[in-house]
Amino acid sequence: MTNQHESAPPEQEAGKKKKRPLRRLTMLLLTLCAVLAVAALTSMEDGSHFAGLRRWLMYGDSGGVKDIYVYAADPANRYGKLGDGLLVVSPNTAQLISDRGSVVYDLPIRMTAPQLSVGGKHAAVCDVGGSTLHILDQNGIQRTIHTEEGLRYFSANLNGSDYLAVTEQKTGYKTFVSVYDPDGELIFTFDSYNSYLGDARVTEDGRSVVIVRLESQGGIFASGLLTYDLGSGEVKSSASILDGLVMDFCCNGDRVISLCDNRFAITGLDGEKFLDQSYGNLYLHDYALNGRDFAALLLGRYQAGNICTLATYDLEGEKIASLELSDEVLDIAAGGDYLAVLYGEGLVVYRRDLTEYARLADTDYAGQVLVEKGGGILLISGSSAWRFLP
Repeated sequence: MTNQHESAPPEQEAGKKKKRPLRRLTMLLLTLCAVLAVAALTSMEDGSHFAGLRRWLMYGDSGGVKDIYVYAADPANRYGKLGDGLLVVSPNTAQLISDRGSVVYDLPIRMTAPQLSVGGKHAAVCDVGGSTLHILDQNGIQRTIHTEEGLRYFSANLNGSDYLAVTEQKTGYKTFVSVYDPDGELIFTFDSYNSYLGDARVTEDGRSVVIVRLESQGGIFASGLLTYDLGSGEVKSSASILDGLVMDFCCNGDRVISLCDNRFAITGLDGEKFLDQSYGNLYLHDYALNGRDFAALLLGRYQAGNICTLATYDLEGEKIASLELSDEVLDIAAGGDYLAVLYGEGLVVYRRDLTEYARLADTDYAGQVLVEKGGGILLISGSSAWRFLP
């Protein structure tokens, strides 16, 4: 059977032919305008206008400050963004609160010293000195891991792709490191017979794991950084930080940024040393290691007091900028291109060169800050948290 259609009059066909090029031209002009607008916003003030547009697209027109999370106060609370919600972990509960303020889940847990590490889609909640490790997602506890009976965990860290590095005790060894892929499969183990391992993290590309080993060289205490290839299981490189106990570290690209008790170091995954700087006669007050391509240190002349120097460093170990402070600093946090500094009298958001980007005068009772991936700043108090959009 053949379908037949009545043909349109010639004048209608001519009208359609005229409209089609016009529509294409209109779409082309609109696309060109959008591209030019994005390019202009990106180029102005180092892309700060484009960053603001991105935040508006992510969060909507929610205004400057808004109370969006409420939870039980506990001095042992740990906080992290998991998906679109705020994960609040205490020794008794793990609670996920949505951006709308509703409780997604409130799970009973029993931990003495909870440690929280948030990856891409998962969070690891480890009882440091205990025997339990929970892996959570936005639906609740995905799986639970336990140490051997009578032994304990030291640390558990997720990278942005949800590779998990765990440091723990093991019978017959001083320390044991295990690495799990995002599906929870064990892909690497390292048993240490003769030295203690303090911490471990998987690089963001998921190809290597960096392990902190406590050692000595010539009678001087040192922290060793061992880098293993997760594919072959072989050592790729090693580096030593003399007279320094690594208290925290992160992997940023092919750099390892190490925060020690009395010094600050930046090394490469190949073992090359870019910075090894002692604090001298200054005291470490605070730090932020997770900027896109920078880290920040807050050093003070006195162990207690407000006279401090805030400094930022790039991944080559070069100082970017420094700023003398005399106001009380409650907390600092880095994320993306920004550094948030919570003062006793307000919040200031700086760029990596420590030029001011945004300011908020009223921070109520906030004592902590967290920089979100989208550029929002979470201000965290004892029982509530709210977002500031610079």
